[in-house]
Amino acid sequence: MPPRNKVFDLPPEVREALNEKLVSSGFQGYEALAGWLSERGYNVSKSSVHRYGQDLQEEFEEAMGDVRKTTELARAMASEGEDESGHLIDATARIVQDQLLRISIAMRKAEEDPAKAAKQLGSVTKALADIGRVSLSQKKWAKELRVEVAKEAAEKAETAGRAQGLTNEGAAALRAAILEGMS
Repeated sequence: MPPRNKVFDLPPEVREALNEKLVSSGFQGYEALAGWLSERGYNVSKSSVHRYGQDLQEEFEEAMGDVRKTTELARAMASEGEDESGHLIDATARIVQDQLLRISIAMRKAEEDPAKAAKQLGSVTKALADIGRVSLSQKKWAKELRVEVAKEAAEKAETAGRAQGLTNEGAAALRAAILEGMS
């Protein structure tokens, strides 16, 4: 197993600033970034910054690809009308779950302190559970909404059918056909 990259030993605020500089520079200028770190008293080689930058760039491009996919999905949903069945929420939840899985794998690779990694994984697990609850709640709400709409449609159809001379049996059959499979 290769030694841990020295960039991970930087304080979080310095590493965050480095991340911002890497993204804003288009993941270029590693020598200048190593010099920037050196000016702040951190001895990190250009090679370490480069390896870290390449990994960050890969993660960044994957994340941006996921954002583009979600945006395209949202546009498609908007063009088809309202997303009553919750496809957008499901797609977003899947993307977030995928990202949380990647984060947990990265934490396992980067973290030397098992207790700290376990605590962070606990946070990731909680986030996954929250996403699952949101998705289930949304699906339950969508089903309840479909049932309610079907009941209203059945009542209106039954009333309209009777007004047009439909027998009680015919109106009941019409109502049953509309409500079939809704409960």
